[in-house]
Amino acid sequence: MAVFIGEMAEEPVNVNEFQELAKRALPKMYFDFYNGGAEDQYTLKENMEAFHRITFRPRILVDVSRIDMSTTILGYPTSAPIMIAPTSRHKLAHPEGEVATARAAAACNTIMGLSFSSTCTVEEVASSCNAVRFFQIYVCKRRDLTAMLVQRAERNGFKAMILTVDSPRLGRREADIKNRMISPQLKNFEGLLSTEVASMSRGFLLPHICI
Repeated sequence: MAVFIGEMAEEPVNVNEFQELAKRALPKMYFDFYNGGAEDQYTLKENMEAFHRITFRPRILVDVSRIDMSTTILGYPTSAPIMIAPTSRHKLAHPEGEVATARAAAACNTIMGLSFSSTCTVEEVASSCNAVRFFQIYVCKRRDLTAMLVQRAERNGFKAMILTVDSPRLGRREADIKNRMISPQLKNFEGLLSTEVASMSRGFLLPHICI
C-alpha cells in the first residue's frame, strides 16, 4: 500500500490511491465494511499476498505496436481478461449503487457480476445498460427462493450464474460489530421474505436464508 504525504493529486495515478480516496469520502462505518475482513483478517491478508505474487512474464524483442487484450469468458467477449466481481451493497458508496457499476462495465466492455446481496434489483441493473451480466447465487434453505432468483436473472438477460458456497455462516467481522454497522435491505428479496434493516450485532441476513 502506498504511503500518502500531504494532499493527493486530484486524479489518482495508482490503483491503490482509490483506497485512500474512499477512506476520505465514505463514513468510517462503510469504509471499514468494504475494506475489512473477518476475525483477525488472516484470509484477507493471504489473498492480498497471493495477488502480489502474480507477475507478468516479460516478452522481449517482440512487436508491441498493436496490443490486444480482448478475450472471451464463457463465450462472451470482454476487452480484457478482467471482470467485475459480485460484491455487495454498492449503495453504501454511491446512490446509484450497482446500476452505476453496470454502466461502468458496459463503458469498459467488460462483464458485470451482480451480487446476490445487491442494493439494486436484477431488473434495475438489467434495464440500465447493455453490459454482459452474470448473477451470483447462493443456495437458500428455501429452494423456491433460489429457483425464483435464477428465473428472474434468466428473464432479465443474465448470461451465467456464479454459484457461491462459502457462507453457511458469515465470518465475525469485528470492525462492523464495533461500528454497529447497519445492514441495508436485500432488494432482490423484497416481497419474498422479511428484509428489515439489521444491526451487525445480529448479523446480516445471509446466514438465515442460506445453507
